[in-house]
Order: sequence, then structure tokens, then C-alpha cells
Amino acid sequence: MNSETINILWTGGWDSTFRVLELTDKNITIQPYYLKDNRLSEKMEIDTVKSLTEEIRKLPSTKCIIKPLLAKKVSEIEQDEEITKSYNNLHEGFKKKSSGAKLGSQYEWLARFSKNIDYLELGIEKDSKPQVLINMFGRLEKKQDENLGEYYILDKENSSQDLINVFGNYRYPLLSYSKLDMQRIAKQKGYVDIMNKTWFCHKPKNNEPCGKCAPCMQTIEAGLQSRFSQSAMTKYKIKKLLKLISFKK
Repeated sequence: MNSETINILWTGGWDSTFRVLELTDKNITIQPYYLKDNRLSEKMEIDTVKSLTEEIRKLPSTKCIIKPLLAKKVSEIEQDEEITKSYNNLHEGFKKKSSGAKLGSQYEWLARFSKNIDYLELGIEKDSKPQVLINMFGRLEKKQDENLGEYYILDKENSSQDLINVFGNYRYPLLSYSKLDMQRIAKQKGYVDIMNKTWFCHKPKNNEPCGKCAPCMQTIEAGLQSRFSQSAMTKYKIKKLLKLISFKK
């Protein structure tokens, strides 16, 4: 009987797909969510989630129920002035403490969305920007669950109110993993082929990763260069060189 429902933000990307695969042998129900913000990659991401869902359902080890993807437009998320103000405070504080690093604008509307979803899982990886920020302005608390495994939540007693407003409604199940850790585990468990069908590029060219958008650059720098064509890797190197030249000016 699949009684417990796990709410997951699933983009069809590497991290969120790994989490879904981690849970497939549990007697649970997975409810995936996708937020539409008019990215060029939107159709590719949604199509990827749907095709991966069908593949995962057919795995011999799958016990979970995966519900149909629930997609919502970012423009339809209810406004919340307190969350927006807290995001702006964190964004500015993060820039000051980390030599100009920026907190992605998606964390503002994700926070507004998450306040209406029970225990929404956010698939951020080890040493990612949000984890660095959380450690600057608060603390995380480790939890252990028979079905969920190890995950983290925000320690609200030792975190700023701004941090609670923006990052306080999530479970974080992937903070102990790097992308290469996920690849190693996927190989061990026999589902790396599914992982290699994930999608992450925000600006695809001819249905191929561009190599120069933020998710592509993060994926390359995390050690997954094998996911890219030679052309995409060249674009990545040029983008890095241009950023270095701009920084030195």
C-alpha cells in the first residue's frame, strides 16, 4: 500500500531525477511538480520528465507510484511581500559575504510556491550556492527516515528569519551528494542509463546542451563533461575565458 506522498520538484535534471530513482523501490507515492517560467528549455524538460517517468515505472525494482506531473506557471504563484523582501535581503547579504556571488532569482518564486506544499523536496547538491548561503545565515538539521532515507531541514531555532522565509519549507535530501557521487551510485544500482537521459540545459541548440548557460557550466564543473559534445565544451571554454578577461578589467 502506497500511503505516504513525497512532493518533489522535478525538472528532468540530474539531481531531481536521481532523487526520484532513489525512492522508486519504496512503497510510497511521488508527486512531482514543475514550475514554468518561459525558459527555452521548458518543453524539453517537461518531455524529459514524462519519458523518464515511463522508463522508471517499467524498472523491475519500482514499487512506488509516480503521479502525473503537476505544472504551474510562475506568474500564477501568489505574491508574498515578506518572502520577496527576505529574498532580497539574502541576495544582498550573500553578494557581500561571497565576493559578488548571486543567489538565483528562482529561489524567490520557489519560496512563494513552497509555502503551500507540505514538505516539498528541493534537490540541491553538496556545496551548492544555497547550501553555502544557508551555512552563512543559519544551520541545517539532519533527519533519518525509513522511506526517505537521510535528509536535511532548516534548523529554524538557529537560522535568520529571512532564511526561514525563503528556505524553511523544504526537505533537502541530496546535500550529502555531489553529482559524481550520484553517478557512482547510479552505476552501482544499475540506472545510470536513465540518469544519462536527464536534461539540464536552459538554452539548448538543436536539442543539444549549449555548454555556456549556468546549468551547463555547473554540470561541466561538477565533473560530468561526458554529457557534452566537443562543440559545447568549446563554447564553455570560451565563456570561461571571457568571464576571466572581464573580471580582470
